[in-house]
Amino acid sequence: MNDFFPNLLLGHMVGDYLLQNNWMAMNKSGSTLKCAVHCGLYTIAVSIATWSVSLAHWQWPLLVFASHFPIDRWSLADKWLHLIRGRALSDFMERGGENIPFEYPDHRRENYKMLRAAFGGVVYTAADNTMHLAAMYWGARLLGWA
Repeated sequence: MNDFFPNLLLGHMVGDYLLQNNWMAMNKSGSTLKCAVHCGLYTIAVSIATWSVSLAHWQWPLLVFASHFPIDRWSLADKWLHLIRGRALSDFMERGGENIPFEYPDHRRENYKMLRAAFGGVVYTAADNTMHLAAMYWGARLLGWA
């Protein structure tokens, strides 16, 4: 199963980006139903991409769904970033540019705030992707499926 991780990555990208619309993305952490719809589509994408594991182990789609749901429903990537004092989106939304460490003229401060917001989104996305992929990869490895 040398192709497991590339296939897992492909399924993750399709499920989390190509199949997730704005309704799901903006509401999944506030609604169990909306998160479940997203996680169901995500599970289908990952299960198809990792077909060899899905066929051999009927529990695989359950692991995919069960690992994805809590991460998205409770925004665990943001909670993790907040815990380690990383660039959490919630921190930026609450404090914005309060703690900009440099003395910038007002017009440059706004540019810096936008840059911080954009970078926070990238960091959040990387943390979220890492959590999803690690949970599925190590779950499959620990169960001897990959």
